[in-house]
Amino acid sequence: ISTEFDTVLLELYDTRKSLEETRRELSSALYQNDAAVRVVARLVRERDEARGALEEFLAKGGVAPPAATDGGEGAKRNEKRAAPVEEDAPPSSKKPRSNNDAAAAEDLSKIPQDTLNTMTSTWEILSKNRRTIAKKSKRSKEQIAEQDKLLAEKLNGEEKKVNLGKSTAKAGVLCVAKISTSCHLNGVGGDEYIVSGGHDKQAIVYNVTTGQIVSTLSGAGGDVTAVSGMVVTDKVMLVGTGSSDGLVRLYSVPIASGGDDEVQLLGSEQLGKGEGVVPVSVVVHFSSTVESATVIVGGSDGSVNVFKFSESRFKLITYLKSEDGINFSSGCIHPDGLIYAAGTTTGKLLIYDLKTQAVAGTLEGHDGSPINCISVSENGYHVATSSSGDSPIHIWDLRKLKLSATITPPSDVGTVTSLAFDPMG
Repeated sequence: ISTEFDTVLLELYDTRKSLEETRRELSSALYQNDAAVRVVARLVRERDEARGALEEFLAKGGVAPPAATDGGEGAKRNEKRAAPVEEDAPPSSKKPRSNNDAAAAEDLSKIPQDTLNTMTSTWEILSKNRRTIAKKSKRSKEQIAEQDKLLAEKLNGEEKKVNLGKSTAKAGVLCVAKISTSCHLNGVGGDEYIVSGGHDKQAIVYNVTTGQIVSTLSGAGGDVTAVSGMVVTDKVMLVGTGSSDGLVRLYSVPIASGGDDEVQLLGSEQLGKGEGVVPVSVVVHFSSTVESATVIVGGSDGSVNVFKFSESRFKLITYLKSEDGINFSSGCIHPDGLIYAAGTTTGKLLIYDLKTQAVAGTLEGHDGSPINCISVSENGYHVATSSSGDSPIHIWDLRKLKLSATITPPSDVGTVTSLAFDPMG
């Protein structure tokens, strides 16, 4: 028996040693893959910038070098150089670009008109429905008491915990967001979903209704600090993530049971025009569809960035920079989809009107401490903000652009890191 025990111990030791070597090899392979992804993304961005510069030059009347004086052969060579083509596109797909098209392609200070029209039409649907939905969702005091009683009986005095997966990385969930349902679905679907991100460089999509993990989204080169999602069909949701490496990613995640589809990374882009810029909020806009998605990202450099996924490309289409010296610490979208609220590191709340791409109002509070969380009420009238300092929670009235109320949390609560309005009133 002693000999067999020693043999088992030796086999166990060899197995563990092999496991550690495999882990190291896997870690190295993942690191190399992430580095390759970054290099490819940089090369694609440089290629697109070069193409854009060439198209702008040609649209402004640029010509090839003058013809040589040697006659036929030189002239023929110059004629060939004067007609550059895109190697990736067939001849039938090349269309001449006007000066306005070229200027619009380079002008990032405005949201392109076609994207803005789509966002406005979605705003009309949402603004028409949200007041009715909010009114129907309200409950009386008796209904609230009855539901709280049923919830207490269901939990039986125990806290409900959700397992979002295990990781060998530093523990901690940094962000959680409820995944919305597109207003264009007309009530399709019934399950509720959330998405979380954390130190493990992954985003977890969780089905609240069934209590199961739908998908694990990997590939981030740093902590996942911002997440958002939108169910766009009865089979697919779009999930956007932002990580501390400054990259914004958009995924297509299948949600239909029994399907063979896999998670797809639709695209990734570096945030900001300088190093060290990280996303403080990521929003998959309500107008997004499978074919065309809009993602709004708040940058730590005080910028509002609009990314567009269309025709299999994910790129920056709008870059709105705030005044010098203003840095963002949080962000949130209005239920109508045309107002973006950005919290700053100095306690200011900037209200952006995306229709005009301008700041509609500035609210000051929190004694100059950074705003770390923002939430807008379902009816769209109020916005709540919390600070990393000792100041109370602020409730702002968006109709009057002034402070409506403050709430001081109990002393044993600590720093408030998340806020939400009860949709039931």
